[in-house]
Amino acid sequence: MTKMNPLMLTQSIWDYAQSDTSSHLSFIDFDSYLLMIDTGMDIEKTIEFRKFAEKTTGKKFRYVIITHYHGDHTFGTSVFEDCEIISTQATRNLLAQKMEGDYKDKNIILPNKTFSGEYELKEGNKTIKLIETNGHTKGSAFVYLAEERAILTGDLLFADMFPFAGDPTVNPYEWIDALQKMIDLKPNIVIPGHGHISSVTELKNQKELLMNLVKIIEELTSQKLSVQEIKKSPRLPKYPHDVNERWFNMTIDRFHAVIKEKRKE
Repeated sequence: MTKMNPLMLTQSIWDYAQSDTSSHLSFIDFDSYLLMIDTGMDIEKTIEFRKFAEKTTGKKFRYVIITHYHGDHTFGTSVFEDCEIISTQATRNLLAQKMEGDYKDKNIILPNKTFSGEYELKEGNKTIKLIETNGHTKGSAFVYLAEERAILTGDLLFADMFPFAGDPTVNPYEWIDALQKMIDLKPNIVIPGHGHISSVTELKNQKELLMNLVKIIEELTSQKLSVQEIKKSPRLPKYPHDVNERWFNMTIDRFHAVIKEKRKE
């Protein structure tokens, strides 16, 4: 079993990722309680992380924030059934649908507190803002700890990785806007959904990646190329890191569909 070595990133934030590409487990240490950001896919690791957090701080978890509905961020919700679980209303709706299909054999606890737009939690000198943006999925949201200028992005950021952008609710335009909202906050530290602990530079890199890809697909679509022809086009960008071929093909499919729909407006 991989040894767990959570990192204390700020005065309040601890983080753990099982590998360079796996989803992050993070918690925020408030004055009198703990708050979890996403719950991972490996339930044993989530249990271990909760025990570490409560033993280290001497506090108990009160809240869990779910940034979006994907399983690698929600399968561990059962570890926190005694907590208030918070997500956007859209995320709860999508998760409920998945629980009737692909996730029906998973012991997932649905969020019991939902919001649309923005939501705030405050205690003492700490303020947490949850900001809904959509993009990676409908209902995607990021978390901002104002006093420490720290952002936990969920899967709105895949640091130094080609992002998974094949979800049926992906919207690249909203995703680009989400990245700009995070950039505008000028964070000191950025905790991605996947990849290494980052800075505002990585947000800018991801935004540029998405913008370039959207621009090329827009141009090729205007030339009446099919999605299969677009996938074979030499105009598609070459990326400096490994690209999951399946992810890439799903991304082209989804971006093409959104762009075609936008052109009808």
